[in-house]
Amino acid sequence: MPASVYGPNSRRPVYTGSRRVAGLSERTLKDGTTVYDVHARLGGKLRRMADLAQEWLEHLETRTTHRDLRQRRSVRTVGLYRQRLEQHIVPALGHLPVADVNVGDVRRLIDVVSAKGLAPGTVASIVNITSGLLQYGIRVGVAERNPVRDLDRDDRPSVQRETEPRYLTSEEVTSLLGRMTDTFRPIAACCALAGLRASETLGLTWGDVDFDARTITVTGQLGTNGTRVPTKTASSSAAVPLLPALERELRAHRSRQAERDLRFVHRDALVFCTTRGRAQSRRNTLRAVQHAGDQVGLNGQGRERVGLHDLRHSFVAIALANGVTVPEAAMLARHANPRVTLALYAGVADNAREVAVDKLTTGGFGV
Repeated sequence: MPASVYGPNSRRPVYTGSRRVAGLSERTLKDGTTVYDVHARLGGKLRRMADLAQEWLEHLETRTTHRDLRQRRSVRTVGLYRQRLEQHIVPALGHLPVADVNVGDVRRLIDVVSAKGLAPGTVASIVNITSGLLQYGIRVGVAERNPVRDLDRDDRPSVQRETEPRYLTSEEVTSLLGRMTDTFRPIAACCALAGLRASETLGLTWGDVDFDARTITVTGQLGTNGTRVPTKTASSSAAVPLLPALERELRAHRSRQAERDLRFVHRDALVFCTTRGRAQSRRNTLRAVQHAGDQVGLNGQGRERVGLHDLRHSFVAIALANGVTVPEAAMLARHANPRVTLALYAGVADNAREVAVDKLTTGGFGV
């Protein structure tokens, strides 16, 4: 064995036939001697990955209401972790003692979830969640090392998008909104004309909308259980400008709500609610956007159907195409770092290449 492979890095499971011996591993000392380690807990059973996963989820749940914004975890994110742990990670690794999990186990996890036909980005997310779980194991003293970090570059799943987001032109946005009903058009308008996320839009209260200052202040979002929860990140909680078209849309929506019931326009009332006062459904809003996209010819011909988040993408892309700088676009999108904006939202509308060429030739360059 090469001299560089010894100590904790050389730890490997012990098998009897094809069956792995739980809690027993072997490793090589510097002088080449093989020693065996038994991982057990006095007065209790060995900590399994399934046990650690449950403890970690309970820990993350407490962070969803943490007063320190840097320590807070999104309810939606914790829900995603729970789903991927329960459906993919625990079935593959849950029976293993935490201290015994090695890079080979992680590779097998990747093979198993990849065989399910999951998107590369989803597989990468599962690997990252596994890494977070093992890092937590190190923190609580049941693991010495995170084997995810031992993966070779070729072993790691790609994080490249399978499909690119749609970027609509301002004309396409106007056409789309024009085909929507009074119920869902104002919701889509908040995404398309203010760059709000769908969950932030559905979580708005009338107290967040200041017509005098012409701002919308994002203070929360709608959680998966239909209740209002903290925003995704600390930087997400901020004021955004209320453009004239959106102001007109929200004023008209407020008048319609007041005609139904004055309680629907109270400061604490949700801006977008059903006739029973419940939060509007994200799924129904998405369906309304997609139906309008079908009607105005934005969908079909092998293109992904326009979704709610595409409207947010389009807002930033249109801003950039109209001369807004990247730092200014980052402020509008409420990103903590302009590099995030540049990496994620600097895509351009379908006709941007022609516009760029026109600008060059009009200026005399390359004529």
